[in-house]
Amino acid sequence: MKLNKQFNAIAKSVTVSNLVKEMMNYKKSFAFIGLITSSALALSSNPAQAFSFNPASTGTSADLGTCSSLGGSFTGLSASKIPSCKTADGFTLEAGPTGKNLQAKEVGGIVGVGVSDKVKKPIYVADPVHGEIDFGESIKLTLPNPKDVLKNIGLSFLYQPGVFGDKVFEQAKIVTDTGLTGYLKVTGNTSATWSFVGGGAVTNLSPSTGHGGGYYNIDNPFGDAQFTYLTLTPVTYVTDFYGNSIEALSTNTDFALAHATAVTKAVPEPTAIAGLGLVGGLLLATRRRKAIQS
Repeated sequence: MKLNKQFNAIAKSVTVSNLVKEMMNYKKSFAFIGLITSSALALSSNPAQAFSFNPASTGTSADLGTCSSLGGSFTGLSASKIPSCKTADGFTLEAGPTGKNLQAKEVGGIVGVGVSDKVKKPIYVADPVHGEIDFGESIKLTLPNPKDVLKNIGLSFLYQPGVFGDKVFEQAKIVTDTGLTGYLKVTGNTSATWSFVGGGAVTNLSPSTGHGGGYYNIDNPFGDAQFTYLTLTPVTYVTDFYGNSIEALSTNTDFALAHATAVTKAVPEPTAIAGLGLVGGLLLATRRRKAIQS
């Protein structure tokens, strides 16, 4: 009787021990499969696509492709005016409405691209501010690939009341083709707010003062949302900072586009997923077979 009890105790101990070992083996197998999966996904991710008219300020690519005529070193307005262009990484910039042109501008050492008339007219007749996006104007920015994620965007020449004759805290509006909307509004010398809930931080790259470029970067403006293009327009006020009525002139909102970065969300190929599943199945089957044999 005593011998039977000892035998049963030993058998139970061996069974529990084997069970623990097998559980550890399965755990290792799942961890290994997870490692393979994460590695495969990492390898399938695409590098960021970027452009910048201010590479020294942002550290992003300055390879502007057919937009290069808007870059370079100059003072004031660029000599070149073009209706649209495409950067080396595949961003497309288009001036709106039809009949307008893209034109670059330099202020305080910062360059941005805005919109101008094809032919320069008296300033208050057709275009209050050349080389900036002002009332009735827009820039459409198409990302390199459909359904990309915008990682950052830089806007320049956003100022506050009293700077360059402005009478408002200038505010830019960004709308995606999927209907997402955000507002970047200057609030001080080096501060601004971004309205989109879930968007990233705003960083000042050049102050909104008389000697600065009013330059701001927004990280992850729309989180991880995917879209194809966005449209930049100014928020035109009807009342200025001082409480007086204001027209859509140079004292109202106007700004420019300075840089952007986008990434493509990696989607693993079906064959890759199937292959990972096959590997996982073989590993688990091998573990199970060894357990039966032991």
